[in-house]
Amino acid sequence: MKTQVFGDIRVDSIPEFDWAIAPGDMLVGATPEGVAEHEHWLGPRNVERGTRNLKGRSHAYLIRTRHHTILFDTCCGNDKERTYEPKWHHLQYPFLENLARAGVHPEHVDFVMCSHLHADHIGWNTRLLNGEWVPTFPNARYLISKGEFEWWRDAFKTSSVKPYRKLSWDDSVLPVVDRGLATFVEDDYRFENEMPDEVRYMPLHGHTKHHCGLYLCSRSQDAIFSADAVHHPIQLARPEWVNNGYDNAAASQVIRDLIARCIDTRTKLLTTHFAAPTVGRVVSERGHTRFRFDED
Repeated sequence: MKTQVFGDIRVDSIPEFDWAIAPGDMLVGATPEGVAEHEHWLGPRNVERGTRNLKGRSHAYLIRTRHHTILFDTCCGNDKERTYEPKWHHLQYPFLENLARAGVHPEHVDFVMCSHLHADHIGWNTRLLNGEWVPTFPNARYLISKGEFEWWRDAFKTSSVKPYRKLSWDDSVLPVVDRGLATFVEDDYRFENEMPDEVRYMPLHGHTKHHCGLYLCSRSQDAIFSADAVHHPIQLARPEWVNNGYDNAAASQVIRDLIARCIDTRTKLLTTHFAAPTVGRVVSERGHTRFRFDED
């Protein structure tokens, strides 16, 4: 992704790794045959030739305003114990080196904004140092939805979620909380001191109960960071295909609402799992909803 500029706000993508996955393993109801119906507009960027697997990326967004340096989500992280998901297990990717190439070192980050608390969005919250998980961004405030945190805390207490979920809670959430770096916020939290610009959480509930995206606007140029509200461009044509989560009906409605909000407008959609360049606009083409990547 080339650097995006929205008025006085600069946004860069910090990549972790690319991947491809069988349609049904990512989206409930998706099939190779269903993907084939959309392959003509998705193209090889989004669909793997031959297999019809869906292609994507794990990356974070670095946001620099006039006042703050913000990291939106932190991918999977290195060295994490994720035997339940081999693509995430004991990774060794140069994420921090990629961040440095964008001109930022961990100590420069003022805020880490967590869209939700799934393992592939909080991994770089911490890093392994001398056998201990420590906050990667020592000077940052980690902003976490109060409702999201409490839901997962209570779920672990009552054993109402699968045990493997606690791995990322223990190595990527609690070390930040225990060191006093977490700030629990409402799902519509906004940075009041960013005026005249606007930077705020945007409730996009469904994937998790308190899943949030991010909205920013500067000099009438705006963007929505969708996080896991949308995983792949095909969902803009098939919003009923969602990644299995807390409330799939609500998640599907969120996609429809994003389409209605963004279609044929200047608002850019900055996605978390689309293939590079990850950013673009929702457009209508002959009565169909499509995603047009920014470079197109």
